[in-house]
Amino acid sequence: MLTKIFGDARMTYRGVARQRAISECCLNTDLMPRWRGPQVMDDDSKAMGWVCHSCGREFLPADVENRRLIRAE
Repeated sequence: MLTKIFGDARMTYRGVARQRAISECCLNTDLMPRWRGPQVMDDDSKAMGWVCHSCGREFLPADVENRRLIRAE
């Protein structure tokens, strides 16, 4: 019914915005833990990864200390 009103949908592609460098984004912010499940959410040492909510990059636990990035690629 919507195609009768609006016509067929056109497939379009948008360019992906260029991500900022890690040194400009992730080094200066607290990273958020990514958990295996709700039973381990109280212990940061059990996080399976860390996420920067500014850019969406994910980091391994070995790269993070006290919710801050300690080494970058």
